[in-house]
Amino acid sequence: MEITSQHWAIIINPKSGKKKFRQQRKYLFLKLKHANIEFDYRITRFAGHASKVARNFVEKGYKNLIILGGDGTISEVINGIFSADIEDTRELKIALIPRGTGNDWGRFWGLTRDYKHSIEVFLKGKLQPIDIGKVEFDMEGVRESHYFINSIGLGLDAAVVNLTHRLKAVIGSHSFLYTFALLGAVFSYKAHKIRIFSNEKDLSESMFTMNVANGCYSGGGMKQNPNAIPTDGKLDLMMAKKPKFWDIITAIARLFNGKLLEHPLIESFQTQKILIQCDKSALMEADGIIVNGFSPYTISILPEAIQMIIP
Repeated sequence: MEITSQHWAIIINPKSGKKKFRQQRKYLFLKLKHANIEFDYRITRFAGHASKVARNFVEKGYKNLIILGGDGTISEVINGIFSADIEDTRELKIALIPRGTGNDWGRFWGLTRDYKHSIEVFLKGKLQPIDIGKVEFDMEGVRESHYFINSIGLGLDAAVVNLTHRLKAVIGSHSFLYTFALLGAVFSYKAHKIRIFSNEKDLSESMFTMNVANGCYSGGGMKQNPNAIPTDGKLDLMMAKKPKFWDIITAIARLFNGKLLEHPLIESFQTQKILIQCDKSALMEADGIIVNGFSPYTISILPEAIQMIIP
């Protein structure tokens, strides 16, 4: 089969917001057929499958991918694309129809879980080059890479993601899970010693939580880095030092109103590349997925690395 520049590959995660899955898929396929858009699709079956599917699609010559899934699914797709043996990712286009728990990446662009609206955006929207993040780390003496589209978290941030996945396995996928997990972990979590090196700033602190962002939302609508924009060629870093009880209370209130960076325990700055050293017990997550690796971490931004259809 000849794959044209107008041919789309669809990657579907049925586990991201299971409710109404068949209805959404049927509606999408119908709209594509009415618009005379050629497409092929694959349904993911297990964690990490979307990455392998995306890599296979782009290595076969597909230039356009629709992701029907959540933040974790689009992150897997990005990792599949950027690990593929292709010449230039900037030629590729992605479109998102959100169906996940947090929907932080879609939230930035005004793409909600109203799938009909997101499909209309796909059909009538415009192309926007976007930045992609990259983290390099040690894995048993071998240097490995992981890509992210929205943000990376360490410390409490990653612990909350870990707890959210455990809760999701018990009670299902719900938008309130991140907030519930945050409240469950924030008062018991212990700080870690950390060192940060960049051209802009060097820090050596007791780190409670950290978020390195391409987009401003994380954890189901929290604004840990409210000024992060995924088109400016920069990463936004927010780090909270070891807090006291009242510091935690006042910081939680600021997570949702965009004023977190005004808190006295917060360090923040913008950069294009940073080196992070921390102890091995500090978890790291990328786009809501726990990444198995060890310090030191080198985090960088790839400007205008791929195109996305936006409103």
